[in-house]
Amino acid sequence: MTPFVSGIIKDMRAPSPPKSNKLQLLEQVDVLFRHLQPRIIFFDEFQNALRGRKSDIQAIFAFMRRLGALYDISPVLIGDISVYDHINATREMSSRFKTVPVPRWRYDNNYLSLLDTLEAGIPLAKASELAGEKISKQIFEMAEGLIGETIEIITAAAIVAIDSRSERIDRGTLDALNYIPL
Repeated sequence: MTPFVSGIIKDMRAPSPPKSNKLQLLEQVDVLFRHLQPRIIFFDEFQNALRGRKSDIQAIFAFMRRLGALYDISPVLIGDISVYDHINATREMSSRFKTVPVPRWRYDNNYLSLLDTLEAGIPLAKASELAGEKISKQIFEMAEGLIGETIEIITAAAIVAIDSRSERIDRGTLDALNYIPL
């Protein structure tokens, strides 16, 4: 629970006191919420908060209930299917959250734009033209329309391109990954 609350404080760009205990961290979160008065908080990759002891997971969900009760804050939990499973494990939590599945990306101009954006952030010496028809379709098929997989594939391919000194991602680079989709 303490790393979870520390993460909230960090993400709100507030300094956390050195060697804070759980109570001090909760008090700081209370001060921040009273001052900022947020109405909604997004927790991306929430499945990572659920990888712990059962008591820690229960404490996190108790914290979520507390957000609503004390501050009228609606938490939005974004993550994989394990988030859905944890929410729906009890009637109490399943009644507090509406589940909305997020569709996978489609192979369209938005996906090609995503690839252009990702390529712009890759530290390769040569252009890879990830949004080109053949390579973009290959990446899309490998990633099965999942953004996390797309990023993982491109990151791994960039490492291969750097290691091989080709300094660009091409279809051969993607093939060399021997990538197995989820």
